[in-house]
Amino acid sequence: MMRHQTTWLLAVIAPLLASAFSVPMTGRCLLKKLGGQGKILSSIHEHHTTLFSAQKEEIPRTALVTSSTDVPLDLENNRVERSLDTIESFSQDIATVLKELRSDDLDPTMSKLFRRKTRMPNFASTWTLKDWERHTSRRRFIDYFLTFPTSRLLTRCAPQLLVVTVWSAIASWLCDAGKIKLFLPLTTLSLMSTFVAALISMRSTQGLSRLSEGRQAFGKVVLYTRDMAQLITSNIYPKNPRLALKLLRHVSLYGWLMKNFLRSEFGKCNGDDADIVNVMLSPADAEYVMRQRKKPVAVVTRLRQVFYHMAEEGQLNTAEELALDHMTHELNHCITTTERIRNSPIPPLYTSHTGRLLVFYLFFLPLALRGGNMLNGWGTVLTTSAVSYTMLGLDEISHLLEQPFKLMPLYHLSKNSMRDVGDAIVCQPPSLDEGEPKVTEPYNTPPYWPV
Repeated sequence: MMRHQTTWLLAVIAPLLASAFSVPMTGRCLLKKLGGQGKILSSIHEHHTTLFSAQKEEIPRTALVTSSTDVPLDLENNRVERSLDTIESFSQDIATVLKELRSDDLDPTMSKLFRRKTRMPNFASTWTLKDWERHTSRRRFIDYFLTFPTSRLLTRCAPQLLVVTVWSAIASWLCDAGKIKLFLPLTTLSLMSTFVAALISMRSTQGLSRLSEGRQAFGKVVLYTRDMAQLITSNIYPKNPRLALKLLRHVSLYGWLMKNFLRSEFGKCNGDDADIVNVMLSPADAEYVMRQRKKPVAVVTRLRQVFYHMAEEGQLNTAEELALDHMTHELNHCITTTERIRNSPIPPLYTSHTGRLLVFYLFFLPLALRGGNMLNGWGTVLTTSAVSYTMLGLDEISHLLEQPFKLMPLYHLSKNSMRDVGDAIVCQPPSLDEGEPKVTEPYNTPPYWPV
């Protein structure tokens, strides 16, 4: 009994030892020592060997990366239009996007309120030194006064301000006519104003915090796409130029896809960026990216797929693989951070409570001012309007800041990200093996640089 158990145990272990140590004759040599049952065990060994070989041939390496319904898997023999991709064609495609498809100075995906040109710079565009000089000039107070009728904040607050102004005029007339005998001391109302001002101030602070966090998160998009492009240029392009350019095309679109992902619910004017995706990517890659629910994630998935493929082929060492994987993780983290800011507002209960107290305060303010004979009719209307503009303006600012990606210059940041990715491969430094470079021809600036 013990002999039979040992025989069957060796029959199972022998093929495994043969495959583990890559010695084809090991299993067969062990079977010869088993005596009379060598033929039976040899057939079992051949059966296991044949089954293992068949399974190994049926499972392609790329099947371990993604499923066949996701990313186009054939990385080396994929016959697409960009099979002969070059740095020059990559540079020209970026120029096509930045100077033809996305050539507007103002963000066309912004609301009309922030898309119009004004005398004063705003947060919806990236600033130049000239904008900073105008912003810090002593003449800014004159500009603030002259631009008040066309102020964006006044435009946003105009409906609410008009209602409060009309009500203050009606309340003053009712008090003068003696039809309202309600006397509300201003001291009592001022107690409520303290809480209203505190709540509005706290909400504005939270809005500024969300704006700062959103600005830092999308600023990292520009940083990490530039770093990723530099790593691809230095570590992948010398070994596989075709795959490097394929990845650089995906990375150059990452900022645009993030912008559309964060603003797709804010308006119908955003589109889906299919035009620039079709310019930058091959038909197979463009189709894959455009059918995904989260298009920036498709770029990250493509990066991981190529990095795994090259690591399996031995084209990346451990240090290069770790650096590329770390940068891919950071790009993925940017999606998580921005999505969290977009999907989680300031608690609505806090917002509604602040709004109710504000409405209550502004409703009784003209009654307290005119009913207590503190001001005449015109003084009541003007004072109520001024206080209303102050508080309603702060409340409106906090609501604008609560949605930072609706206000931020994502359009211009996406342009900067694409230019930086192009510079990583187009504007490479001189080779270290050539010594001091000799300037024989004038330097030609890339076609996508702004004039």
